[in-house]
Parts: sequence; structure tokens; C-alpha cells
Amino acid sequence: MKKLTYYLRPGRSLSLSLAIITAVSLLVFSCSDDDDPDVDADAPIISATEGLFMRGGQTEEFTFSVIAPGTVSKVQVAASAGKASITNEEELVGTTNGLARISYETTKDVSGTQTVTLTVTDQQGKSSNEPAEIEVFVPITFGMAIVSGAGDVNTTFLQGLIDLDITSVDNSSSTELAQFAAVYSDGSSLFTAGFGAPATMGKYVFNSAGEAALDQEIIVPGSNSFSAVEIIDQSKAYATVGGGLSRAVEFSPSEMRITGEIDLSDAGEGLFYSDMIVRDNTLFIALNDFGTSGEAKVAVVDLSTNTLAKVISDGRTATLFGTLTSSIMAQDANGDIYVQGSGLFSGKASGILRILSGETEFDGDYFFDLSAATGGSCFGLYHFGNGTTFTAVSVDDNNWFGFDGDNPSFRYRKIDLTARTDGGDLAASLPNTFAASRTMFFTQTSTDEVLFPTAGKDEDALYSYTISSGEVSKKITSTSGYVSGLVPVN
Repeated sequence: MKKLTYYLRPGRSLSLSLAIITAVSLLVFSCSDDDDPDVDADAPIISATEGLFMRGGQTEEFTFSVIAPGTVSKVQVAASAGKASITNEEELVGTTNGLARISYETTKDVSGTQTVTLTVTDQQGKSSNEPAEIEVFVPITFGMAIVSGAGDVNTTFLQGLIDLDITSVDNSSSTELAQFAAVYSDGSSLFTAGFGAPATMGKYVFNSAGEAALDQEIIVPGSNSFSAVEIIDQSKAYATVGGGLSRAVEFSPSEMRITGEIDLSDAGEGLFYSDMIVRDNTLFIALNDFGTSGEAKVAVVDLSTNTLAKVISDGRTATLFGTLTSSIMAQDANGDIYVQGSGLFSGKASGILRILSGETEFDGDYFFDLSAATGGSCFGLYHFGNGTTFTAVSVDDNNWFGFDGDNPSFRYRKIDLTARTDGGDLAASLPNTFAASRTMFFTQTSTDEVLFPTAGKDEDALYSYTISSGEVSKKITSTSGYVSGLVPVN
């Protein structure tokens, strides 16, 4: 027998049944709402702005939308922390709808998720309230790296500072990075370049609690480490890698994406890329061959094509030795570039060469013999204009690289690039420091102040140099290790 299949075709009777069921359902739900004492269809309706965030210590303006069938009689606002006020209260009273404009002011110690609650009362005495959530970020202005450990086992601790009005710092509220790292900034975020394979650069942002949180990374497989980083702005930066690859990369700090590569293999083998400076459309890279050539060498890169144009050399000094935390190249207000050679392993003097503005060769008429001027071999170069230039001089070349942990061997020195003269010890009260083996940097924190680290046997600290007076004083003591970097962030 053939099996019959039945299909249901809605007709008028079925449609009528569905309509009755729907009507009953609506009636039930309507009755349920009427029974809920918290629901009042005539009470004011308030909608809060979403996605609000701000920095502690600042003021944020935002709005609530208000609908009041019974006409607005009174509006009030309250904040979980900080101070909130309604800037257009008089405009709202007597209306049935509008925007309540709120001004929310916080102090620097306010952070995390805060609420600002608006309460609206109508002329019938009915009230409603609605909270707006605001994520308040600790107002971090500087990123700091502290390194602790011994030998090849180091840990870097990253943290944000609200300001520099502190006398001591530790790593209790830090983000841990299991390697030695230097720090850089694009003015907004904190970037780290760690020592160790593969070459890894991290971008850190500070959350509302002020903690450094890893946002993105760039990893270059086949390379041992980044060796120098130059951030131009938030869209363009350059970094060199070494130990396996002879290459520089162009990358976007905002996107953390490699946007170009520069082949440096023709610059020579076995080189360490010590420092770099961008001027106009040219990238200058200091090449360190550890004295084997007996010359100072700089790679000149044409950035319009990202190609190595040439390598320039000068035999008046040698061994352009630099580290991740240090600088051996500086540019003055005229656009002249100065390059500091240590002279290590070459029998050459420590000295400074110059590349004039608009030129891509060493200036044959300029040489600053640092060994003759200071009486020792030197490391590092930092220039802040108006004759304010710093280096460090070794008082014990046998411990240049800090193998004797009880004998820090560098002292900071002030020099004059124009006059090519030694300005003497930065301050007799300063302790010796492990400049070449641990940390050396100078960070200008205001128009009149420069901060620099000491990493010694008995003290790790940041000191302040006042540009106008030359006064040196201790600023911040680190109780958890030496400071490997301090950069501005916002």
C-alpha cells in the first residue's frame, strides 16, 4: 500500500488560533510588568554614554540622554571617586527630554573602573538613576626598566611612573621580563629590546592600574638579538639585528609590523651594529668590528631605497663599541653627527669623529682625541646642546667589561664638542659605575634637567644634572637592581 505523506497548510482557522495565543501571551507579559514594582513606564528614562576612559588627574566631559514624560524637576549626579557636576542643570529642568552634560574630575590617585550616576526626578516625584562606567588610567608619564641578576641570568622589571617626585623605587609593582632588556619610546608606548635569541621586540602599554602589559611583539627568526633601535615616530622606526643575520629592519611602532628590510651583508662580516642615527633621508649605522680593522666604520644607508650606499672609515680611532642601553652617536642643532670610538683592541685612541650636515663622509678637519683630553679610554656620547655633552672615562681598563663585580671602573665626564676640551669629572661625589657592562644613558626630563644612572658595587641610583648650573644630586635610589632605561610615555 502506498504510504501517504501529510503537509500542514495554514488556513484561516490556524491563523486565528495563532493570533489568539499571541494576544494572550502579550496580555500575560503585560500583567507581569504591571506587577513588577521596579518598573514604571512613566518614570524618567536615562541612557548613559558607553566606552568612557580617561587619565587620572584630568577632567572628562560626557553626556547622559534623558526622557521624562512627567517633566524634569531635579537632576543630581554622584561619583564613586573624584568629583562630578552637571554643567547644564538649568537647561534640563522643565523639559521632557535632553542631554545632561557631565564634567568628571579625578585626582592622580584615582584609577580603575569608576562610576558616575545620574538621578532624574520628575514633577510627579518619580525618580530614575543610571550609572556610567569610566575606566580611569593611572597617569603614567615615564616608563622604567630595572635589571637584577648576575652573569648571564638577568631579569628586567618594567614599570610606569606617574612622575619623578620620588626618592626610591623597587620592582614590587613591575612586569617581569626574563632577560636583560633596554627600553625605548615612541612618546606613547614602551618598547623593549631584549638580549637573547631570537631577536624579540615587545610593545607594552600601561593598563588602568598602571601596569605594563604586553601588547604586541616583533620576532626576527635566525637572529640572536636586536643591537640598536631608532624610533622616529609612531609610524616609522629602524632596528638592527645581529648574530646570524646582517640586516636592519624598518617597522611601524603603532602596528608592530616590519615594513622593510635593509641588507647589510656588504658592510662586512662579524660586525656588531652599535648605534644608529637618521638624518634627512639617510641612516647612519655604527659598525663595531672589535678593533680588527684598526678603523672606525659607519654604514651609510639610502632610505629612499632601503639600500646600503657605502661604508665610510677613519683610522684616527677605532672600535665603535656600544650596547643596547647606551649611545655612541649624537647630532647637534646644526645637523652635524658625532661618532665616538673607544679604541679598544686596536691600539688607537678613544676619540670622536664628525660627519658634517649634508655630508656622508667623515670630516677630515675634525677629531677630538678623548684619550689625550681625559687621560683614559672613553665610552658613550650624549649631547644636549649649549656645550652640554657627556661621556664616561675608564679608570681601570682591566675591568672595562665589569668581570670584577666589586670594581666599577667608569666615571662620568663632561666634554665640549666644539672646543674639543675636557670639562672634568661630572661630580667628585659620584660613585664609580659599571657603564659598559651594565647601564649607561642620559635622559632629558625637562628643559633644565637630565637624569643618568649609576650601577655600582654598593649603590644603584638615578642622579640629576641641572643644565643651567651644572649641579649634580641624587634623585632616586633603586633597591631592586640597576636602572637600564627611563623613557617618556603618555
